[in-house]
Amino acid sequence: MAIYNSGHRSIQTPLATTTAITVSYQSGPVYVNATANEVNATGSPSDPFKTINQALAFAKPGAVIMVAPGVYTGSLNITHGVMIEGTDANTTILNASDQMNGIDVIGPGANGTIISNLTIENADNHGIYVQDSSNVVLIHNRVIHNGVDATLCPQPPAKPTGPCIIEDKPIELIGTENVIVENNLVVNNLADGGIGVSDMGYVNPGSLAQTNIFAKSSNNKIINNTVTNNKGGCGIVISSYNKDGVINNIVENNKVSFGVAGIVIGDGAPNSTALDNIIENNTAIDNFLPGIIIHATTPGDTLSNTIVEFNKVSGNGNDTEVGDLNKTGILVSGDVVPVYNTTIAENNVSNEYYGIWIRNGVGINLHGNSFANVTASNYTK
Repeated sequence: MAIYNSGHRSIQTPLATTTAITVSYQSGPVYVNATANEVNATGSPSDPFKTINQALAFAKPGAVIMVAPGVYTGSLNITHGVMIEGTDANTTILNASDQMNGIDVIGPGANGTIISNLTIENADNHGIYVQDSSNVVLIHNRVIHNGVDATLCPQPPAKPTGPCIIEDKPIELIGTENVIVENNLVVNNLADGGIGVSDMGYVNPGSLAQTNIFAKSSNNKIINNTVTNNKGGCGIVISSYNKDGVINNIVENNKVSFGVAGIVIGDGAPNSTALDNIIENNTAIDNFLPGIIIHATTPGDTLSNTIVEFNKVSGNGNDTEVGDLNKTGILVSGDVVPVYNTTIAENNVSNEYYGIWIRNGVGINLHGNSFANVTASNYTK
């Protein structure tokens, strides 16, 4: 049982695998109510702020901001660690229409931020964007209908005509450590799939602005989310664009469906690194491309020590771009350099032509996988 201590009460989640994060919060929550008087509010229970941004401006680092049901407009820029807790995600709504992102959590000053029980909707790009922060928790949120006017980069070989966002996911983590994304509903977003985790360097894949701040993304946990019916991109993506890499991230107990691909670990730029990442106990069904993809795409990539285990994969499509011509459950592809030391074990694959499809893999360990209504269980190209 994971416990997130919020000063006035605790949020508990049932997953035993979740890492506990404890943040020390100032005494006395700050209150927000959309029906409140906007003038001279104090943030007390009897005199709440009208907007979440008013509360953010007032709150000290470590504050708890309690948000009453209602529709709040605009975007939130969080640069110091706070807890923002909605009453219920179905009724506590941040409408980010015409905003770049719904919520930005930026920099080490925002370490320890917790966002829970909100709906974030209608942003032009990301619903929630976390960059260069650690120990952030995103839990029990609904992230829906974002990417409304996305600045997503075109697919190669087309060239961008101006600044664009490579990874424009509804929930995007860039250069983060020990971030937990748990029990969120990510549905009906329009730009680039569901949840993304990337490193940061010469390329900042989540932002229009490029940066020379190099940061790996490591020890993040994407747990027990439902990611479905999102257009334009893959459900959950762990991707590296720099040598610093995406390392030791866990994707566990998620339900991913009706996207471009299900769950992907890949290298997106030359000399990038993806190491020791785990995909386990997920359900990946009815995606346009294969359900789980491990993909090294460019020269100098290091993609190694991935574990894919105890997943249920069914009814997904194929990836003609790498030469996969029939419905495939789990795909491993090294386009230029091999994919190394991948363990694919104890998965249940059904209703596919290929159960496991491998191209240019070295040290691939297959054992204990089961197949139903699959023509070729294990295929090596």
